[in-house]
Amino acid sequence: MARAIGLAAAVLCLSACGDGPDVYALSFSLHSNRVRAAREPVPPPEYSFESADGVTFHVDSAFITLFDVRLELPPGVRCAEYQDALSPRMTCEDAMEGQPGRLTVASPLELDLRQGLTVAGGGLPIPPGVYPRIEARLRPGTPTEPSFRSRSSFTWQGQPHVLELDFQSDAALRFEPRGSLDFASAEHGSGLLGWLLVDAWLGETPVGACLASGDLPLTGNLLRLETGQGACAGAAEQVRGNIEASGMMGLSPRS
Repeated sequence: MARAIGLAAAVLCLSACGDGPDVYALSFSLHSNRVRAAREPVPPPEYSFESADGVTFHVDSAFITLFDVRLELPPGVRCAEYQDALSPRMTCEDAMEGQPGRLTVASPLELDLRQGLTVAGGGLPIPPGVYPRIEARLRPGTPTEPSFRSRSSFTWQGQPHVLELDFQSDAALRFEPRGSLDFASAEHGSGLLGWLLVDAWLGETPVGACLASGDLPLTGNLLRLETGQGACAGAAEQVRGNIEASGMMGLSPRS
């Protein structure tokens, strides 16, 4: 995979884009309520999640490929006002006949969620305003290029191991606020954030118990949930559903 460069945040992130009208910028990343407080200089965030019986996993990498990424254009915003500020990847359609306007991102959109970057590089500025949600679909992918892939490190019986989560899916994703967002205080350079919340990805699966019983066999130091039996039968499908349902949207102050 090409070196990830582009937006620093996926979050939906509002950032300055030089001269011209005020803009936000769209981006995507992971989010966790367990993430450590930032230090200076700010290191990459550390994301972790736990199994139902307390095994802790640290996300080392997470990539996702989206298509049909779209947002409702904020009320009163006209595309012509932002024609020169929008990314070439963005298509803008004005509201008409009672239907809201729409912003659409050219597909596919490949994202490094661990770093909060677009793999191809470049920002996605969007007009300021109130956005109720971001909608997208996973690109179905192939066995060698899955829709979602991640690696998370964990320790079992004192030894380092890696959880491999790869899947193909064309599921719809919705990134919506979980609570009210203070759009009135947002300004040029603030951040509107689109996240996948990692905290509950593995919450129903007793990984430790299944490793101990053999219901989750290891291949060397590698764990794949597709091999689950007994108490962990269907774990891969359950985690996939949790990931697909983990979208949320946030708002950050101007940096």
